[in-house]
Amino acid sequence: MRGVALRAVYPRRCPSCRGVTAPDALICPECGKAFKLIAPPYCCKCGRHVAEGTEYCDECASKAHSYSFGISVFEYDGRMKRSMSDFKFNGWRENADYYISETLRLHSDDITGFCPDILVPVPIHRSKRAYRGYNQAEILAEGIGNKLGIRVVNDLLLRRKKTRAQKQLGAESRGANLENAFICDTDRYEKEYIIGSFRRVMLVDDIYTTGSTMEGCTRALLDAGVCQVGILSIAAGGNI
Repeated sequence: MRGVALRAVYPRRCPSCRGVTAPDALICPECGKAFKLIAPPYCCKCGRHVAEGTEYCDECASKAHSYSFGISVFEYDGRMKRSMSDFKFNGWRENADYYISETLRLHSDDITGFCPDILVPVPIHRSKRAYRGYNQAEILAEGIGNKLGIRVVNDLLLRRKKTRAQKQLGAESRGANLENAFICDTDRYEKEYIIGSFRRVMLVDDIYTTGSTMEGCTRALLDAGVCQVGILSIAAGGNI
C-alpha cells in the first residue's frame, strides 16, 4: 500500500518521453516499441549484433580484449542516448527499472550461465559521484544482482584518477585516457581472498562503445587475482 500511495504522489515517468506511465508499467506502450533491442546473433566478446555465422563483431575481431564474454541489451541510438543521459546526469534513477527489467527478461540465463561469483559495477571518480550523488552502474548492478541472487561488490574496483569523458575522445585516444585509471582495493580485499572468493566476475556498466573502459577494469581485476571476467552493458553503440 505504501508503494501505491507514493506513486499517487510521485507517479512513475516513462524513461523515454517522460510522460506518466500506468501504475504497473515501467514504460508507456508507444515508447516500449521504440527502444531497439540488440537482436541475435551476438558478438561473443561484447554482445553486439553480428551477422549469422560470425563469432565476433569487426571491432572485437580486430582488437584483443582481456574479458572473455559479453552481454549488451539495447542499441545505443538517439532515443537510448537521451534516456541514458537523463539517467546519468538529470537524476532520473527510475529509468534503471526499465533497463534492468529488459536485461533480466532477455538475458537472465546468459548472466547465470556465466556463473559469476560477484557483479562489479564500473566505478566513477569520487568527484563525479559527489556531483551526481550516485554511480549509475551501481544502481544497475544492484538491481540485477538482487533479482538473480548474485552478490554485488561496489568497493573492490576503484577509479584512482579523473579522466576526460570518453565520449569527447576518438577511438584511438580512449585507451590512453584510461591507462592505469582503475585499480583493485587490495588493502580491503587481500589477493588471497580475491583468488579464492572472486574467481569469476561480471562487470556492469551503462554504455559500451570501444570497450576501453571495460578493458581497463578487466586488467585491474585480472592483475588482482580474478580468474575470468565477463561484461554486461545496458546499451552498446556500433563498431567504432
